[in-house]
Amino acid sequence: MKRINILALTVIILLPSCKSSVHKVSRTMMGTIINLTVISDTEAAAGATEAAFNEIKRIDELMSSYKAGSDVSRINRFASKRAVKVNRETYLMIKRSLEISDHTEGAFDITFKSISHLWNYKSENFIPPSQNTIMKYKYLVNYKNIILFPDMPGIRFRNEGMKIGLGGIAKGYAIQMALKALKEKGVKAGIVDAGGDLQVFGTKFGDPWKTGLMHPRKRSLYLILNLDDMEAIATSGDYERVAVYRGERYHHIIDPRTGFPTETFSSVSVISKDPVISDSYATSIFVMGLGKAKEFLEKHKEIAVIMIDFDNNAYISRALQKKIEVLEKKVNIKWI
Repeated sequence: MKRINILALTVIILLPSCKSSVHKVSRTMMGTIINLTVISDTEAAAGATEAAFNEIKRIDELMSSYKAGSDVSRINRFASKRAVKVNRETYLMIKRSLEISDHTEGAFDITFKSISHLWNYKSENFIPPSQNTIMKYKYLVNYKNIILFPDMPGIRFRNEGMKIGLGGIAKGYAIQMALKALKEKGVKAGIVDAGGDLQVFGTKFGDPWKTGLMHPRKRSLYLILNLDDMEAIATSGDYERVAVYRGERYHHIIDPRTGFPTETFSSVSVISKDPVISDSYATSIFVMGLGKAKEFLEKHKEIAVIMIDFDNNAYISRALQKKIEVLEKKVNIKWI
């Protein structure tokens, strides 16, 4: 579904001149840049950020589909033949993914990995797959064909050739666990930012943390958003991985129900108190399109959204009205 390659969000840190206790440390992990920002003394910051990075590394080693020894890689190799025993965290994340699939009527589906190999965006000779090729593999994309074994805990597939990818949810979980590690080490305020998807905690010397949403078609900030304690934001955009074939633009967010890129929005951001929800719902709402998204939001008042379409209309939750400063001049805001 998504794997961030460029930053969808930019963290803005404004330091009062009388303070010198903000520490920012960055590492490349999970295929992106992880930025940890903490307000702490130097010694405590070093230990806390190391603990947070260790949590991210641990989760990546469990849930990455690119690491040969991970739970997900073992599932993809063997679950068509037998139930594969996995770490309980991996099991619970897969279980939660299936629940989100139910809630979103299949707009979120981790079995999209069964057809993702057909869309080779990195190839210099990119050619989009044909309808016939998609249909040949499409039957493999169905989250209902994942069988859960809670007592092992384990996972099995109903069909040979099925695969799963947790790229649309594991990053949110990594953010959650890294933030937990920071708090357990005594850090009272900061940001865990994984390639632009992030969660804040505490305040910036009494003020809200600020984050900037990038314009989906320009290298400039679209708006600035204040985030309160424990708020998380994640963004899905049609600009993160793109290939062009015969003048036609193809992006990486695939509708698991069709096997083809969605034609809905240019950018969707979800704000909630849970980075797993923000991560998975950003992709889900992007796939749904405007009409279904509005219906979904009526049932899920716990989240807020910023949805930008191809005509630069921004559909923004009214709950964000006093928390946003719009920088884009030509935007047409529709409060929902």
